[in-house]
Amino acid sequence: MKAAERRKEIANYLMAEGKAISGGALSDKFGVSRQIIVQDISVLKATGYDILSTHSGYVIQGSPFVERVFKLY
Repeated sequence: MKAAERRKEIANYLMAEGKAISGGALSDKFGVSRQIIVQDISVLKATGYDILSTHSGYVIQGSPFVERVFKLY
């Protein structure tokens, strides 16, 4: 898996889980070292993802993609 694909999968996984995921758990899931996960999280933050680093792990707060909802009455 290429780095860009892995980062996209990490972001999707964090959004789907909705809770803190440790760097160790992410490294096991994606088959890379924790240092690679740290670097991937840094890149995701730099591209606009709102990811918090907590003592329990990483939590994603939002996506950099804008969502617009239209309500029709």
